[in-house]
Amino acid sequence: MTFNRDGYYYDQQIRKYALQFMAIFSGLVVQVGKWNSEDERLISVPIHYGAQDRVVAAIIAGNTQNKMIRLPIMSANVRNIRLATERMHGTGVERRSTYVPSGGLVPDDISVIRQRMPVPYTIEMELALYASNTDQHFQMLEQILPLFEPQLTIQTSDAPFDQQRISSVILTGTQIDSAYPSGTERRSIQSTLTFDLPVWLSIPADVKKDFVNKIFLRIGEVSSGAVSSYEIIADLDSQDMPYDLVFDGESTKI
Repeated sequence: MTFNRDGYYYDQQIRKYALQFMAIFSGLVVQVGKWNSEDERLISVPIHYGAQDRVVAAIIAGNTQNKMIRLPIMSANVRNIRLATERMHGTGVERRSTYVPSGGLVPDDISVIRQRMPVPYTIEMELALYASNTDQHFQMLEQILPLFEPQLTIQTSDAPFDQQRISSVILTGTQIDSAYPSGTERRSIQSTLTFDLPVWLSIPADVKKDFVNKIFLRIGEVSSGAVSSYEIIADLDSQDMPYDLVFDGESTKI
């Protein structure tokens, strides 16, 4: 997390969700047939982050700045982010919890975590599949589609106070277009899968030591006219009534 005194912070939350989404499909392979002297073998299907129009434009151009684009290939993209009002639990809700770090002592190392309720959003992700023939295309679909029934649970972190570390990826639609893009030297089959990621975007947690460490008490007689706490304290102050220490967390051994 990056932040400064001006209140700026950046926790890469959307980026983490996009990377976690892409990690679902990493390691995908397809089988290709015999070619020249080579036997049947498995080849990997790389996945890149990028909008469909940029990937398609590169395929039509036939190359990148450095080398030819090899099919099959996948591209992932954040298509939209919308506020999920149906999952909101109020405005400005704060959660407080206490913890002692590993190896810490009680009560010296007790800290209080203050966390505002994260804001629910739904990230719409798009996964585009590009293949050079129908067999490769079906191999990719058959490995991906059974993973979602219709959703897949993911975990983005192991932080104990991360309220949004568990999320899910929901398959919402599939579109196949075997005639796209046109103008290429060889056939390119494209299909687009759309997903919803119900996520929570949060601001940094505030860590404070605001537990009760010492308790002072003073007992005295006040006039019947003293009603409010301010009047009672003023009456006791006028009598020079001293405070007695009744609890000291620093000297208490638990």
